[in-house]
Amino acid sequence: MRLTYAAILALFLAGCASTNTKSAIPPEASTLPYPKAIYVYDFAVSPTEVASGSVAAPRLSGATDDPTKTAQRDELEREISGTLAAQLVAQLQDLGLPAVRWRGKPPLNEDTYIIEGQFLTIGAAGAPDQKIVGLGLGGSELRVLAQAYYVQGSQKELLGEAEVSGTGTEAPGLAAALPLAKLSASRAASSVATGAGVVHSVTSKVKKGAEVTAASVVEQLKPKMQAEGWL
Repeated sequence: MRLTYAAILALFLAGCASTNTKSAIPPEASTLPYPKAIYVYDFAVSPTEVASGSVAAPRLSGATDDPTKTAQRDELEREISGTLAAQLVAQLQDLGLPAVRWRGKPPLNEDTYIIEGQFLTIGAAGAPDQKIVGLGLGGSELRVLAQAYYVQGSQKELLGEAEVSGTGTEAPGLAAALPLAKLSASRAASSVATGAGVVHSVTSKVKKGAEVTAASVVEQLKPKMQAEGWL
């Protein structure tokens, strides 16, 4: 059968239309909106500070407060926790994300996210399975856990989790195998053990450790942020 010029032209145009329609199909839409705000909380240093409904609760099952905690040590733990939160905010901001430190309930805004976390000290002399929420002395390992959530009213949807245990980093972070220390009673009352050493203040090593730890948290959350099209 011979095709006329008009028939050939019609077939050619139909092919072009088919090709153009296929290429116009949009990519798969993101499941979560771009954040208008990311509220970063200081990481928990006691069981009472672990947020209700946290996905970390099963991993913290049986964890207690440090039975030897003092007021001085508690204050130092909170300073270290705040240093980590500030570093996390700074590194998220460097990625162009609207992160801020926060306390209390997050505002009821649309497209809101929160990041919270916990310090977890594992092991002690004669009690290798002991778990303490916070920092202390005598433990064998310090871990840092973090969780990111999308918030809608009173509901939280998990965006991603991170855990830093001190492995795979070029510089020592806060999370690591803990050093053994023999301190006087007065010194022990105001000191905590971290991957940056046994400290009684927020030293430059602690600040560097917080920077390294925050970077690890961000790197673990980054694939999900990239999948959502934020980065």
